[in-house]
Amino acid sequence: MCTLKAPHYILEKQKTKKQKTYYNKPYTTNKKQFLKTMIIAQIPKKQLILLDYKPAQLQKYKDRWVIVYYVKEPAKNVLKRFRKSVPPMPNEKERTKLANKMITEINKRLEKGWSPFYDSNNLLYSSLDDCISKYLNMLQIEVDSGVKRPDTLRSYTSYLNQLQHYLKKQKINIKFIVEFDACTAQNYLDYLFYNKRISPRTYNGYLRFLSTFFTWCKNRNYITTNPIEGFRSKPKVQKKREVLSQEVREKVKRLRSTNFHYYVLCMLTYYCFIRRTELTKLKVSDIHLKDGFIVIDGSNSKNRKTESVTIPNNLLDDLAEHLAKAKADDFLFSANNFIPGTKQLTPKKISDTWANFRKKEKFDSKFQFYSLKDTGITDLLNTGVPAIKVRDQARHHDLKITESYTFRNRFADEMVQKASFGF
Repeated sequence: MCTLKAPHYILEKQKTKKQKTYYNKPYTTNKKQFLKTMIIAQIPKKQLILLDYKPAQLQKYKDRWVIVYYVKEPAKNVLKRFRKSVPPMPNEKERTKLANKMITEINKRLEKGWSPFYDSNNLLYSSLDDCISKYLNMLQIEVDSGVKRPDTLRSYTSYLNQLQHYLKKQKINIKFIVEFDACTAQNYLDYLFYNKRISPRTYNGYLRFLSTFFTWCKNRNYITTNPIEGFRSKPKVQKKREVLSQEVREKVKRLRSTNFHYYVLCMLTYYCFIRRTELTKLKVSDIHLKDGFIVIDGSNSKNRKTESVTIPNNLLDDLAEHLAKAKADDFLFSANNFIPGTKQLTPKKISDTWANFRKKEKFDSKFQFYSLKDTGITDLLNTGVPAIKVRDQARHHDLKITESYTFRNRFADEMVQKASFGF
């Protein structure tokens, strides 16, 4: 857990009659520094107002009148003095009136969260919101140029929205990017893992994103150090999902008569190992029934490579029936009950339909939608098809990933049993 730094804030009190004021021991004997770090104690909590500035006040030096106020300097986390001169006037009353007006205007701006550092040309005083906005704009340009996928933009936008929501919910007032330190980052990640109970995999996803974002900020001199540098990811844990049992397989088969088009989608996942997001982007024109393959465009695939997968013969008839009334420019599965159409489907709709199906049929949550893909890969390996061919069908970048599915087998391998080797 992080410990909070001693704040260089001013704790002011609402004036009440006959109220005594007590001062804690200052961090320094220096009078000016004492005023900056002064804490007024033994005041009811409701009467304390935590500020990152000291309101403007008028100071008179003979003919020179100066309005003085203090604002926290983001890069150093200390209060810095600012001065603004009151123009000389022949009438002292009019000058006092002008000074009071200037003080009121400055204090109103301070109360609303304004800081004079916003007007600085120093990149270290860039606001957090401004950095987020610039980062998302950059991503949008990269998406438009084909450098990044639209899914990346959506995912990163979600991460940043979650971060901003957390800061607002926890009432953490971070104006400038340099104020986002390692302690804040750790508290945020702890909140996600221990309070929101996200999985280690999701935790590592947040960590990778924060590292990417703050590296981008550092490279552009918005910060001098990456606040999460040195943070460790959570150890990987075995997936909770399992290959489908025979009982669940029979229930999935019944979908053919109750929800045919969703059944075809499920079978495409089982036979062709196509991912959820890819399924939502497939067009009818990507399906080559006669030649027996499906094209996965690089702009839609996880690995950003244009590849093809084989359509097993067992799937051909159902896929042909699904496509009977489809047009070439239709989505293979639309938002209209998974029938080919013009309205794009969402990945969430696929998962939600499976969740409702699982609830209705009352089978265990370990049998998730991607269990269809796991089951298909495992079954194909068990037929004796070489692992390298299964790898190509699954579009795994490493053969080890494909071979890991053999670990899911719960029975003895006949070929190994009959092998003629011995000590």
